[in-house]
Amino acid sequence: MNAPRGLSQDAPTDRLLAFIEFLRGRDIFISPADSLVAMEVAGLVGYADRRLLKNGLGSALAKSKFEIEIFNEAFEQYFGAPENDKNTASNRDSKEDAESEPASPEQLGQQLAQALEAQPELSKNLSSDLVEALKSGDEAAIAIAVETAAQQVDVSAIKLLTQRGQYIRKMLDALGEQALRDAAVELESTEPAAFEAVQALREQLRNKVRDRVDRAYMVHASGDAEDMLDEALSNMSLGNVDQHHRARLKRLLEKMTRKLAARHGRIRKRVKRGQLAIAPTLRKAMATDGVPFQPQWRKSLRRKPQILILCDVSGSVAAYAKFLLLFVHSLQDILPRTRSFAFSSNLGEVTDTLRSLPVEIAIERVNLKYGGATDYARAFEDFAALAMADINRVTTVIVLGDARNNNTDPRLDLLAEIRAKCRQLIWLNPESQRSWSTGDSEMAGVMKNCDVTAECSTLKQLERVIDTLLTELNS
Repeated sequence: MNAPRGLSQDAPTDRLLAFIEFLRGRDIFISPADSLVAMEVAGLVGYADRRLLKNGLGSALAKSKFEIEIFNEAFEQYFGAPENDKNTASNRDSKEDAESEPASPEQLGQQLAQALEAQPELSKNLSSDLVEALKSGDEAAIAIAVETAAQQVDVSAIKLLTQRGQYIRKMLDALGEQALRDAAVELESTEPAAFEAVQALREQLRNKVRDRVDRAYMVHASGDAEDMLDEALSNMSLGNVDQHHRARLKRLLEKMTRKLAARHGRIRKRVKRGQLAIAPTLRKAMATDGVPFQPQWRKSLRRKPQILILCDVSGSVAAYAKFLLLFVHSLQDILPRTRSFAFSSNLGEVTDTLRSLPVEIAIERVNLKYGGATDYARAFEDFAALAMADINRVTTVIVLGDARNNNTDPRLDLLAEIRAKCRQLIWLNPESQRSWSTGDSEMAGVMKNCDVTAECSTLKQLERVIDTLLTELNS
């Protein structure tokens, strides 16, 4: 039985390591220990049975439902369609187009030899080992030649899709394809049959080289290209992201959420003995003649932190509010005590809406209900009526807004009252700091009444703020 495409029996380890590198480019974390396990699994199950190989590698390299989905897609992309599917398609095509089947390499070799009997000089130029392998259909010899050429031109250095054609040409030159090209020029007008045979051999070689370059790009460059695009989107203002990239931005947000969850998900337990509890200690000591072998300590219960989020959903900042709400509510396992409020003029709590509906639908309903002209004074008054009594020294309040109040009183006295009661008050402004306190912006007064004020217009800035907040809450 043949090994799957992309893994030859002669050099399986290098191809398997390349596949592991490809998986790393698809956001699957694979440690050196995981790689060793995968190599051991591949050695045990072999490369002949495609399904067994896929299941074995999947069990070693994919550790979650998310990673299993990526692994399955990557496996099919890297190793190609199953041989059974290829054979089925080939049989179907052969029945439908039996008369149009291309000539086999052996037939092409015979046609070329017959046509070149009268041209010994040209025949001598086409007597290389590679040409002989092409004419005889020696797949092993062709594969070795192509791999040698790949190493000569360092095809693993490919980084951009636009370099694909350059590396194909470099590999063809390294393989000596120039001799076939010259022969085709000589035979085009004199020997049509031989010309067609040479062109068929050239096409066969080009396909092999193209497959090798494509595989190198898929392993070494596609992950880098994805990372470059992710980095660009992470640092792009959320208000400037077009509809075409919204889906990618959402996936990037989910990736950041998983990273923060992994970093802050494990709550460290700190044992503080505190003061000695006399009565319980004496009761325990009665069984040991009054000797306190098991001292008891007063236990102080630590209240869990609470986060209250106020999001301005007016037109100027609606896009930023959407991603902040999506980001924070994706961290529910870490931040179970989170309440969300939305406002433009009037303010209302939207916690249950966001938790009970798909986020996209919930945010659309929130924007529809609370969108409009900004009025911070009324929003702070509504917030005071709804939640001021629930704010205490373990509460963090986050406000997302541009602090532009259409030249009316924003009631910053209420903001000062919130700050006096909570653990910390954070204001996130999606505008550039150069625009703060210009025009109708009230940021000068806001900064005096907040513990933290930060520019937050990109996913990278948002991640940094939430990461810092989680670190402080878990300290």
